[in-house]
Amino acid sequence: MTEAPPIPLTFRTKRQWKRFLLFTLVGIFLYQLMTLQRSEGSDFAPLLQGNVWHYFKMLFGYYYLFELLSVFIFVQLTLWFLRVLNIRSIQPTLGAVVRYELLFLPIFCVCILVFGPITNTLRYLAVFYPNYSWDSYFPSYFFTGSMFANYFLPFLIVGYGFVNVNLFLDYKDYQERQLAALKNNLDARKPVTSAETPSGPVPLYPTHVEATDNEGETLVPVTDIWYIEVENKNYLAYTAGRTVQLRKTLSELEAELNPAQFYRINRSVLLNLAYLKNYSFWENDKYIVRLTDGKTEFVMQRTRLKELKERIGHAV
Repeated sequence: MTEAPPIPLTFRTKRQWKRFLLFTLVGIFLYQLMTLQRSEGSDFAPLLQGNVWHYFKMLFGYYYLFELLSVFIFVQLTLWFLRVLNIRSIQPTLGAVVRYELLFLPIFCVCILVFGPITNTLRYLAVFYPNYSWDSYFPSYFFTGSMFANYFLPFLIVGYGFVNVNLFLDYKDYQERQLAALKNNLDARKPVTSAETPSGPVPLYPTHVEATDNEGETLVPVTDIWYIEVENKNYLAYTAGRTVQLRKTLSELEAELNPAQFYRINRSVLLNLAYLKNYSFWENDKYIVRLTDGKTEFVMQRTRLKELKERIGHAV
């Protein structure tokens, strides 16, 4: 079975600023929920005490502004890692997606070690300006293991949100391209009845016919069909090596197929003239028509001979 083409990965950072704003806010709320376990009080304390202004000032001034910077550094580092690893596409399989997801776990951990000290140092510089001291910096703003643990869960949410939103959009585009290619392929095989030229409409004929075989539905190239025959109300097309059942009757096919290529030599057989070898008189105004395989023969009435000769002169 032919392997499906890979899914190209694009990482739409410029068009996702709204999602980054949302993911950052979600990450901050997750961190604040974790502070509910602190004995010295949680970040929700001002809100619970009715001091709404102080809470939102802390939320957007102390957390949100600086964590947006964290997200920016985080995204840039993640993209840099992917360029270094040269990851540009993945196969559309469950195993490939799982490996792709797991690949980001160590990347996210390394990113936290980079942006964590930067973000917290800048936060310290803004909050304590201009009264700086080591005592005020350490340990609250110094990057430690506990601070890494505080970042870990929120940035797993942010990181995998960023990765999977992109993956979903890439897969959506991939599916649309696959469906468009399939539609174009099917459209190219559909029957077309006529086309306009300066001298008027010129008939065009189908290049394939719909059929079924032992494996299911299929499209058979018209040029591959040797002849079409009706047997017990079944309309069968014979090609080199296989026989398929057609959806339409012999009369419908005779009307649709190119008359310069297909000729109905009797009531039961529609013959592709490209596979006609010769014909000869048999008996009682009947002729034997032989195909190029050297063994298939049909009987044709003399009344059809004149038209057959005309068709042979125009056969493709």
